[in-house]
Amino acid sequence: MSDKFEKIYIHPSQFPDQVYQDYLASFSAQQINHKFHYDSVKQSQKWLKIHETFSPARQDQSCIDAYAKCFQKTAEVLADDNLSLNLIGLGSGGGEKDKLLVSHLSQTNKALTYYPVDVSSSLSIISAQKVREAFPEVDVQPIVCDLLHSDDLILLIDEPEKQLKNIITFFGMIPNFAPDEILPILSNFLGKGDLLLFSANLAPGADYLQGIKKVFPQYDNELTKEWLITILLDAGVEREDGTIKFTIEDDGHKQHFNRIAAYFELAKDVSFKLEGELIEWKSGDKVRLFFSYRYTTAMIQALLSTYGINVLDYWEAANQEEGIYLCQKV
Repeated sequence: MSDKFEKIYIHPSQFPDQVYQDYLASFSAQQINHKFHYDSVKQSQKWLKIHETFSPARQDQSCIDAYAKCFQKTAEVLADDNLSLNLIGLGSGGGEKDKLLVSHLSQTNKALTYYPVDVSSSLSIISAQKVREAFPEVDVQPIVCDLLHSDDLILLIDEPEKQLKNIITFFGMIPNFAPDEILPILSNFLGKGDLLLFSANLAPGADYLQGIKKVFPQYDNELTKEWLITILLDAGVEREDGTIKFTIEDDGHKQHFNRIAAYFELAKDVSFKLEGELIEWKSGDKVRLFFSYRYTTAMIQALLSTYGINVLDYWEAANQEEGIYLCQKV
């Protein structure tokens, strides 16, 4: 009977009580936690449609080739290593990139276990099934967790009695976290010699701010607005209660990175209840729905070095809108 079920592990960070507290805090603080945009099957499917439409990794052949080059180089780096492998896909999403990476890792003839980790159970299962169907010999174990509250996750996955090397993937995720909150967590996942593969949204060209303006339409569009407003509609907010507006802003941290942010600007007073808790928003309030950092490769290299993570190699799409980085903890 077991082959008829998908066994999935839920970390305490995504237990119902914790999720509800995070949900309530998002509305009370007028800053929606990004994880709630992927919470339902409906939201996951809307996000996948945006990804298919706008992501260079889906639309730009040079970006697709860059991922393939990164994955081939990863297999080469691991070729002379006799250790078994844990592939931990943090924010596995739809699983296409992890699946492609597995196709390269499988050529090394090493024992491989794949952990698709996502805040969305739907996306975690989608990733698990894609890899399992293509590579039935690979052990697959989907996990649901909130990375910001999962410092112990790597301890739960690691098996000290076995000789293992961890490969952490973090594709399409780093833009949606403040650098100083996510990089310590990523560093914690990595032991000496472990590999980190991740992608970053870049500001193309020599002028950082002008590069961000160039990619602005990839965010300010109806598909993205429809995805972002879903959480508000599900909570009882009406479309006519406000307007979604995008802006480019300084993040206010000492590094002075810029990010594209989306706010729901209230056109009138709004009040609604969430499980008995009264939420009151005033006309003119701005509820932050989303943000996405844009970087340059030089920024990425400098950031990672402060956490003892070296960039071994990197590849950029021809339009310089996305970078893929192969890194190692020293």
